[in-house]
Amino acid sequence: MSRIDLDSFFKYSRATNAREVVDPNELLDSGIGFAQLGPSGKDMARLMAERLSAVNDTERARSVHDRAARILDEALDTAFENGWQPAELVHVTRQCAGSDGTAVMAEAIGSHAARSSADSHAPDSWRHQLFELQVDSAGGTTADRLARWRSHNRRSSAQSWFTLLLVLGCSTWLLPLEKLLPPPTRWTSHTRPASPARVADSKMLTRIRGLLAKAESTQFPAEAEALSTKAQDLMTRYAIDSALLDEGDSRGLERDVVTRRIMVSNPYSKAKLLLLHSVCEANGAKTLWKKKYLLASVIGLPVDLDLCELLYTSLLVQSARALDEAAESATARTRSYRNAFLIAYAHRVGERLREARKRATAAATQQHGSALVPIMTKRSDAVDRAFAARYPSTRTITFGSDNAEGSYAGRAAAERADLTGGRERIDKSDLAS
Repeated sequence: MSRIDLDSFFKYSRATNAREVVDPNELLDSGIGFAQLGPSGKDMARLMAERLSAVNDTERARSVHDRAARILDEALDTAFENGWQPAELVHVTRQCAGSDGTAVMAEAIGSHAARSSADSHAPDSWRHQLFELQVDSAGGTTADRLARWRSHNRRSSAQSWFTLLLVLGCSTWLLPLEKLLPPPTRWTSHTRPASPARVADSKMLTRIRGLLAKAESTQFPAEAEALSTKAQDLMTRYAIDSALLDEGDSRGLERDVVTRRIMVSNPYSKAKLLLLHSVCEANGAKTLWKKKYLLASVIGLPVDLDLCELLYTSLLVQSARALDEAAESATARTRSYRNAFLIAYAHRVGERLREARKRATAAATQQHGSALVPIMTKRSDAVDRAFAARYPSTRTITFGSDNAEGSYAGRAAAERADLTGGRERIDKSDLAS
């Protein structure tokens, strides 16, 4: 599917105004093309949706509906082969077509899961995304699913078509991403199983995640502190045990460096990216920004990325709560204030994390001898080498704010943030327990 040309634009603009009879398939193609243009094409895409909703012939209406479903199926097949993953498709669809569009995309992903036997053949991470998205692989074909969606979504026929055109416009104009998981055409019955070590890691991370979630939700500071302390103890054990285990492995650490993608949401996506970068920088990982799709790639050793994701998620929740508490005045509710608050928050968190890393290095030297320091240095060097080899052409981005009141409040909030990154304290008793 290619972007619509100007001849098509004027042809269907005239057809809409004159109410000429136009082939519904041409209206569909035109609507998708306008949707691919983004905000500038939305008005024309909406007009195409109105024309599609006015198709009275039942057979023609069913035919164009089924064709839309096939185009969506083909778009997903292409996207997944080009490196996209289920959660990322839903993420980018939300930007293009809102919550209604994400429902459409989830249905299409469910149909793809059935066609590809994802429940039995997909990698663990892929199946976890399907579970988180509550994707149902037993709901029939995409055409069947879209028909049910249109009959139950309480939107007009024109609005339903408009949403579908936006989803099609987005999904048919996606650029390839780095392949982080085997695409569906490479799945076999051996793709799915995880190694015993990773299963154990998953259980530990589930416990840590649960503790952090409770710490973020409780209204009692003492309870939050106790939960965060326990989470930090588990994360410390997790990080150190993994580092010592890796040291006994004869393989080069550089081969173990991996890339993951994290979805960064609007509003204030740059400030949230800065927070992620601050967390990663202090924990031996690096970040890359895909601005077009609001996707951040994080590069590092698996254990460090596990901790970065957990800490970033927790700090994101804490920053949102702190921002809501600070926004008491009209000034504090302005976009300028809130953006400055979050940027300053991210900067100060980064400073605190770097300070914590220095203290952790000193504690490691005193309590475990000098052997642990070169181990951690070796891990950092491996990440640097892998990053330089895989991403040789990158540039640094900078951004700031000019709202002093918001910046001051953001730094103050960062001073109160709970940094449960797992590198603050290194205690031999943790390893022995």
